[in-house]
Amino acid sequence: MDRNQFEDFGSATRDMRARMHDMLDAYEQQQAQVGEVRQQLTDLRVQAVTSDGSIQVTVDSAGAVLEVRVTPAAMRGTAGQLSGLLTDTAREAARLAKEHSEAVMAPLADLAGGMPDLSEIVPGAPSLRADRDAADRMKVSNAGIPDGLDDPD
Repeated sequence: MDRNQFEDFGSATRDMRARMHDMLDAYEQQQAQVGEVRQQLTDLRVQAVTSDGSIQVTVDSAGAVLEVRVTPAAMRGTAGQLSGLLTDTAREAARLAKEHSEAVMAPLADLAGGMPDLSEIVPGAPSLRADRDAADRMKVSNAGIPDGLDDPD
């Protein structure tokens, strides 16, 4: 190895070390932010109330019902009307919880987008960004089971 090659190698090593330090700093920031987001989601409570205020439903960040309050005014209708109001109010609370949860988690998506691709760190390595983007676009239904995999047969 001649002197120029040795200097080029040393320069490349310094550049890679600097990139690795930057990545570690970014990772530590992300870990702190993930902890904050996790706590915000744990603490999140969302309420939906009927237009007349007779029913109030409180849910957590996942939309799970935590509390239902019904005033005497809600009991004036039929059982079917009461059931409908309860269902609609619970659905609205779950919808609002989803919106709030997505807003709380949005900064994490921005962080992931700012991470360097493998090919940017290691010259000649394959890009993983296309695979990550494809996974982000994948539609999942049936409680997290990809379409077609929920059929027991």
